[in-house]
Amino acid sequence: MDYRQQAASGPPAGSGSGGGGGAGTEASCSAQPAAPSPSRRGLLAGVTVGGLYAVAGRSLAAADAAADAAVSAAGDGGGGAALDLLQRQLDQRLTEFTLPNGLRFLVYQRHAAPIVSFHTYADVGAFDEVDGQTGLAHLLEHMAFKGTPRVGTRDYRREAVLLDSLDEVFYSLQEAGGPREVQRLQQQLAALQKEAAELSIANAYGALVSQEGGVGLNAATSHDATKYYVSLPANKAELFFALESERFRAPVFRELYSEKAVVFEERRLRVDNSPLGPFSEQFALRSLGNNYRRPVIGFPEDLERLGRREVAAFHQQHYGPRSLTIAVAGDIRPSEVRRLAEKYFGGWEQPASSLQPSACAASTGSGSGSGGGGAASAAAGAAAQREGLATPATPRSEWEYRAASLAGPAVMHAYFRPCINSPDAVPLDLASDILSGSRSSRLYRSLVLSGKALAASTYSSYPAEKFPSHFVCYAVPPKGSTLNHMDEQLSAEVAALAGGGPTADELRRYKKAARVELLGALGSNSATAAALASYQVLTGDWANVLRDLRRIEGLGGGEVRDAAARWLQPSNVFKGFILSA
Repeated sequence: MDYRQQAASGPPAGSGSGGGGGAGTEASCSAQPAAPSPSRRGLLAGVTVGGLYAVAGRSLAAADAAADAAVSAAGDGGGGAALDLLQRQLDQRLTEFTLPNGLRFLVYQRHAAPIVSFHTYADVGAFDEVDGQTGLAHLLEHMAFKGTPRVGTRDYRREAVLLDSLDEVFYSLQEAGGPREVQRLQQQLAALQKEAAELSIANAYGALVSQEGGVGLNAATSHDATKYYVSLPANKAELFFALESERFRAPVFRELYSEKAVVFEERRLRVDNSPLGPFSEQFALRSLGNNYRRPVIGFPEDLERLGRREVAAFHQQHYGPRSLTIAVAGDIRPSEVRRLAEKYFGGWEQPASSLQPSACAASTGSGSGSGGGGAASAAAGAAAQREGLATPATPRSEWEYRAASLAGPAVMHAYFRPCINSPDAVPLDLASDILSGSRSSRLYRSLVLSGKALAASTYSSYPAEKFPSHFVCYAVPPKGSTLNHMDEQLSAEVAALAGGGPTADELRRYKKAARVELLGALGSNSATAAALASYQVLTGDWANVLRDLRRIEGLGGGEVRDAAARWLQPSNVFKGFILSA
C-alpha cells in the first residue's frame, strides 16, 4: 500500500487521539539542575503485536535474543568480553547509508519481535536560535505534530487563506497603537482562530499513528537537538516514512497562535512557578558566555513576538536533509529501509537558505596521562583557552550569584568544562559518578550520611554537552548550618578528588556501573536508535559508543585526577548561593 494515499485521507471519523504532542521533557532543562536525558528504556515493554512468525522468523528472533542476552551477561562480568561481543553484534547488525541530499540513515537489525523503532535526530536546538527569538526550536517541535496540507485538514485551500489572514492580523497587532485598535485586532484574531479550527482535524497526526499500532509517539527539545521518536509494528514501517517526510518537507503551522498559549503555560509550570526555576534561569544568564545561557522554552517577551514568519524561516534554515539523522532499530531489513528512504526522501533538496549545523570540534588538549595534579592545575589556563570555554564576559571577581528562592538554601558550583569531544569528557563523566553516582559515592558518604548536607549531587554536563558547558556540584545544607560552610565542604570534596584521584575500588566500581549503563542503553529498539543517532551527530560517528566504552575500560586513576585538576578548581568556577525565600 502507498501510504501517501492514506496520509492524504487522514484518520477516520471518531478515531482516538494520538500519542504525541511535542511537549518534550527535555524542554524543562532550564527549570532545575538536571542529569543528562535518560534513555527511553522499556518503551515497548508489554507491547504485543498480532500475527505469527514464520519458521525462519522464529529462528532469527531466537538468535537475536540470545545474542542480546550474551552481551548483557558479559557486561555484568569482564568488560573486555562484553565489548568484543558488542563489537561483533554491531558489525553484523548495523548498516548505514546517506542519501545524495545528505540525509543519513542508521539501521540496526533486531528481529526478536515484529516491532521497529524510529528516532529522527534533528541537529538543531535552542543553542541555534538568535537573540530575540528564543523558544523557536521548542515551538517548532510542537508544530511538527500539527499536520501537513493533507494531514489534519478538512479543506486546505480554505484553511490556507485563513492562516494567511491570521498572520496578517497577528503582525498588525504587534504594531498596534491605542487600546481600541489592540482590542479590535484581538477580537479579529480570536474570530479567525475559531474559523480556522473548524477546518482543521485536531490530533490527526497522532491519531493516524495510533490507529496503525504506533506507540511512544513524542518529541523533545534541548539546547543541542530536537528529537522525534515512535515505534510501529514492522509491517507498518512505510507509514513512518510517509508521515515523516511530509511533516518535514511540507509542514503546515496550523494552530500556531493557540499553541503559543500552551507553551506559555508550560513555561509558567516549569520555570516561573518552579521553586528553583527563576534562580536557575538567572544563574545561567550570568554564568554562561555562550547560547546555553538562554532557556530552551524561551523568554516570555520573545515568545510573544514569534509568528508564522519566524517559525517558517527557522524551519527553512535548520530542517534541511543534511540536518537530520534517522536511526531505525528493530525487525526490518536495511534494503527495505533504503527503498523507503529513496521513495519518500529522495526528492527532497536542501533549502537554499539552510544553515550548516554547528559542531564542537574535537579538542587538541591532552586528556590522558598520569602526571601530578599540580602540573595539571598549572596548565589549566592554557587548556581553558584552547578549549574555548563558555566563561562569561564578567570579571572573575564577579563570578557569583546570590538570590532568594523557595528551593533555598542551597549551594551550586558550576565549573567550566569542555564539550563532549574533548579527551577529558569521559574522565569528567567518571569523576561525576565518583562524586555522586550512587549511595557509595563520596558526596553521599561524606556529606549526606554524616549529616553535613541534606542532599548533594553532580551533573557532568549542564545544561548540555555539544558545546562547552558546566560541570555542576549542588548541595543543600542542614538546618543550623550556613551556606558558606556548605560551600567550603563541597569545595573540599572536589579538591580531594582533584588532588588524589579515585581509589582503585572506586575506579573498578564506577567503571562497571558506566559499562552496564551504556550497554543497557542498547538493550531495546528505542534506546538503541536514540543512542546511535546521538553518538553519530554529537561525536561524528555512531561507533564512538564503543570508543567511549573502551576508553572507560582503559581509564587510569591518574587520568580522572588530572581531568578533575584541570577543570574542577577554584579559579574555574562560578558559584550560586540560593538563599531561603
